[in-house]
Amino acid sequence: MKYHIRKVNNKSKRVKNTLIRLQKEILSGTALANTDEGHWWIVYTETNKPAGFAAMKQSEQFTDCVYFHRAGVTYEHTGNGLQARLIKARLKKAKAMGFNWAVTDTRLYNSGSSNSLINCGFKMYRPSKPWGFDDACYWRLKLT
Repeated sequence: MKYHIRKVNNKSKRVKNTLIRLQKEILSGTALANTDEGHWWIVYTETNKPAGFAAMKQSEQFTDCVYFHRAGVTYEHTGNGLQARLIKARLKKAKAMGFNWAVTDTRLYNSGSSNSLINCGFKMYRPSKPWGFDDACYWRLKLT
């Protein structure tokens, strides 16, 4: 199957509804991210069905840093490299915006996302002010 990743207009009501639905489906049991903040991407199948999403925004702790704060792929489309493609799309945008670093976090049990980050060059680190869950793993990548 072919997939297309599109940077979407997160101010559009239709796009917001799609992002909210995807978050509820993929990341059930977690709080919804504010779709008004930052930049968002949606993965579409060749039949234009949403198959995943990702988001990034400027870090609240670091001025030269972008934070990858949400991402997910629907169950039926996992295993197709979509997480890595979403990471690469966000890295491209972050570099174009002039950021020096990208940071993110995963849950300890989320080996799929952790492996995608590692494969895209991220390294695990310990931030001076952790922001995530008690079982969070923190990742960063130098962009410049």
